[in-house]
Amino acid sequence: MSTRTTAGLPLTPGVNVDSIDYEAGLRMAAHLGYDDPQAQTVATYALQRHARGEEDGAFQTWLSYYPRDLTSWYAVLACAGGGR
Repeated sequence: MSTRTTAGLPLTPGVNVDSIDYEAGLRMAAHLGYDDPQAQTVATYALQRHARGEEDGAFQTWLSYYPRDLTSWYAVLACAGGGR
């Protein structure tokens, strides 16, 4: 993944990439029962993908490792600030 847009411009949080509070998202994931090391790693990676503008990839990452639900992903994302 590049740190620039397809036009060659830098990525700017809040403009062309989301600003994410990873700790808040991980706390929500733990609160929902995703507190084991693998689940926390998956949540971190999904949030990183979302922050880079890979919303579909983040969604697929969250759902692909072991049974997770869509509502939990939206809760994690909302707490991390990615839904702004």
